[in-house]
Amino acid sequence: MLNASLLICLLLTSATAEISGRVVDDAGKPIENAIVVISTCKPRVGPSTTCPSCYLDCKKRTLSDRDGRFTIKELSPMLLFSLAAGAPQHQGFVSKYFDPTMDPQIELELPKLSQQSLATSVTGQVVDADGAPVVGAEVHSKLIRRGNIITSAGDKSVTPLTLTDTNGNFQVTADDHILSIDLRINAAGFAPTEIKWERGNDKAMHVQLGHGAVIRGRLLLGNQPLRGVEVGLVQRNRMMGNINTPAEVSTDEEGVFQFEQLPPSMDYALYTHTGQGAKGVLPVSLIEAPGHGQLADLGDIPTQTPRRLTIIVRSEDGGPLPAKATLYVGRRYAWRGTLRDLAQQPSTTVILDDISDEEFEISLRVPGYDVVRTTPVMNVDLNRRYVTRVDKDREIVFVVRQSGVAAPPEDRT
Repeated sequence: MLNASLLICLLLTSATAEISGRVVDDAGKPIENAIVVISTCKPRVGPSTTCPSCYLDCKKRTLSDRDGRFTIKELSPMLLFSLAAGAPQHQGFVSKYFDPTMDPQIELELPKLSQQSLATSVTGQVVDADGAPVVGAEVHSKLIRRGNIITSAGDKSVTPLTLTDTNGNFQVTADDHILSIDLRINAAGFAPTEIKWERGNDKAMHVQLGHGAVIRGRLLLGNQPLRGVEVGLVQRNRMMGNINTPAEVSTDEEGVFQFEQLPPSMDYALYTHTGQGAKGVLPVSLIEAPGHGQLADLGDIPTQTPRRLTIIVRSEDGGPLPAKATLYVGRRYAWRGTLRDLAQQPSTTVILDDISDEEFEISLRVPGYDVVRTTPVMNVDLNRRYVTRVDKDREIVFVVRQSGVAAPPEDRT
């Protein structure tokens, strides 16, 4: 776990906001020339109609002075901000979203890298399509291989995050037992990309970023725009080693959604999220993104009248369901479904009234209990998921029994 806190003082005026702060190491000493960037933004109020790194404020950055202090001016007072900071020989950090008016004085610590972790140095430069350096790009260590073991980050012997300097250069350090690292590079205004470093490659890595693809469309309910509905987009192929780009935006007043800075020439799944009570719904639709700098305009997209899915979970013995019982309803290819906690009572009902006409996967987790029957009868796969087609309003009942408890006499054959 990174030990991180950020010293931020934000002054809001009627037109702009200003962020001031201080960056220190884990001994409390100021870090000079640490780069500080606006990593992502989101609206202070209401849904977001653009991706978190697509706001203009995300292109703003600065360097800390000899006292570790920095200032970023002329920011929108309508947004909340996540900051990223990095410095040579220190671990980088990306903050969570914060409300600047609530935390006037918070300090950020960038821990020093240990001498042991400096055994291997992975260096490189990040540039744009014209060869100009990309300053403040976030370089994340993703898949890490050591021997026959592959881990998804979290290895303390590898720098988890750093930022490119004013020349676009970066340095990631690793212990000698690390065989390879998949590095993911994110920068405002560009599509994310990944590059692999393997032991034995001592050359500086060259990473060129493109502006990515754009996918746009307009959701209609009848002939009217469907406003304020959350739309999801994610790569179809999400096998280990591929870039995952789950994105969520809401349609604007005209029903328009737009996804930007997407890795190009890839297949994506597009859909509306369940559980938001939308008046019109879009089933999972597979589309292909165009090349860098190109737009795929899907035009007007009619949505379906939603179905209602009612799921009842009932204990066989009439006792209350245990704590931490959950129900998840999702779809193949979609990134996020609907997760609900189940009440601790003998029977609980979950109603989703914005279901599209397609197959859904239902996962039920009731600690210490097993599903003994369903109405209607459903089969479960090896991942303990129940698949059902929702082409009309449906009700499904799950009856659960405590694990290891024998069936009642009337159920025995």
